[in-house]
Amino acid sequence: MTADYNLSLTTSPNLRTETLISLTEGKKDLSDLRKDLNVGSTTISHSLRELEENKLIHQDAERYYFLTNIGKIITNGLIDLNDTMETLYKFESFWLEHDLSAIPDQLLDKLGQLKDSRIISGTPVLVFKAYETVINLLKDAKEVKVVSSILIPDITLLFDMLIAEKDMRIILTEDALYPTIEEVGPERVSKAIEKNFKLHMLRQNLKIGFFTVTDRFMALVPYRLDGVFDWSSDLISCNKTAIDWGLALFNHCSELSESVDLS
Repeated sequence: MTADYNLSLTTSPNLRTETLISLTEGKKDLSDLRKDLNVGSTTISHSLRELEENKLIHQDAERYYFLTNIGKIITNGLIDLNDTMETLYKFESFWLEHDLSAIPDQLLDKLGQLKDSRIISGTPVLVFKAYETVINLLKDAKEVKVVSSILIPDITLLFDMLIAEKDMRIILTEDALYPTIEEVGPERVSKAIEKNFKLHMLRQNLKIGFFTVTDRFMALVPYRLDGVFDWSSDLISCNKTAIDWGLALFNHCSELSESVDLS
C-alpha cells in the first residue's frame, strides 16, 4: 500500500515545518522540542502525531523523535526552498532588473546559496564603486576565475597585477576576447599563457556580463534586462556556499569554452 503524503504539512511555514527543521539537528524528545519551538505539550503533540502519520518522523523506544529517510529528503528540500525564497526577496530588485539567461536552471534552483550576499551599489559620484570593491577583494585572492562578456575596465593594469601573483583563468565571449587581447597586447598574453595563465573563449556569446569567483569571494554583475551593462549593482559574497555556487557557474561556462592558443 502506497502512503499518501500530505504536502500541506510542509509547504507553508508552521509548527510542523519548524519541527522537521529542528530535528535536522538530531534526535529530540518532547521536552527538547518544546524548548526549541517554545510551545506547550498539547500543541506540539498534535503536530508530532500528524508528522508520524505521514511517516516523516518516527519515535524510538526511548521516546526520542527523529526524521525518517523521507522526512530527511523533504526537510532538506524545505530548507533549500526557504533559503531560495529568502534570497529572492532579499535582493528582489537585483533579480527582477537583470538578465539571468546565462545562469543554468540547476543553479537558479540553488540561489539560496547566495542568501548571505550583499549588493554593492554605485552612486552618481562613485560610479565604479562596485568595480573598485571587486578589484580590492581580488588583491587578497590566490586563485582567480573570471567569466566576462565585456572588455574589463583597466584590463592592462588588472592583467599585470593578477598575472604576477595569481593562479588565473579567464573565460571570455568572442566579442570580448579580441578587444581584450588587443588591449593587453598579444605578446604579453602569449607569455602569460606559457606560465600560469589560462585563457578560454566561450563557444557561444552568453550574456554573462562580468562574473568572478576566487578562493575568497564571488561577485556577479549581469546585464540589465534592457541589454545595457553597468557597474551600478554588484552581488558579492565571501560565504563558502556562495563560492561553491560560483565555482559551479564557472565550471558550467568552462564546459562551453575552448582554450585559446596565440602561438
